[in-house]
Amino acid sequence: NFIANRLKEHGYTAKLHVISNGVGEEFKYDRKEKPQELKDKIVITMVGRYAPEKRQDVLIETIKKSKYENKIQLVLAGKGLCYEQYEKQGENLTNKPILKFYPKDELVDLLSYTDIYVHSADAEIEAISCLEAIACGNVPIISNSNESATVQFAMDEDSLFEHGNSDDLASKIDYFLDNPKVLEEKRKAYSEFANQFRIENSVKLMEEMFREEIEDYKF
Repeated sequence: NFIANRLKEHGYTAKLHVISNGVGEEFKYDRKEKPQELKDKIVITMVGRYAPEKRQDVLIETIKKSKYENKIQLVLAGKGLCYEQYEKQGENLTNKPILKFYPKDELVDLLSYTDIYVHSADAEIEAISCLEAIACGNVPIISNSNESATVQFAMDEDSLFEHGNSDDLASKIDYFLDNPKVLEEKRKAYSEFANQFRIENSVKLMEEMFREEIEDYKF
């Protein structure tokens, strides 16, 4: 919808079909125990390229400001040009951030025991990574940037923070950690919400689009 609206704003007049890239069936609600080394940690995860517009720098600063800082293990799943910058930025955290690329099976495992998923990007077209996290039963906290489509995946204001504002993000994280029952109640709702973006639904929408095009062509 974000891209469709941008196309309309720039004068595109042909009919538009909004179809998600789709979430794979392996990303599903199946909460798991944390590995031994993370048993006593609060795992906060973000998935995405290490690039300036993804704003992992904001998330690292946020962890420093959380009252749970000494218990949080930040996991930045991905790779990219900002690796050294983020590694250096996270040196003063009690638990240094884990920065690594996760193959799909390991990513599914990570998301199955993540406590809170954060998506801090200022610019995003769809953010399948955020949808995958939601599908695994993670409650997201998402940047409200006008240049990011990920905003549409927030079910309420608790899951949005002022883009680029680490103080606001820290307050949202601390709210959920202060209220674990609220966090747990929202997990299932978010997982069910993500089902509308499953690959099989995207395929059906594509089939309908092609069928419509064939019918229009006949005339």
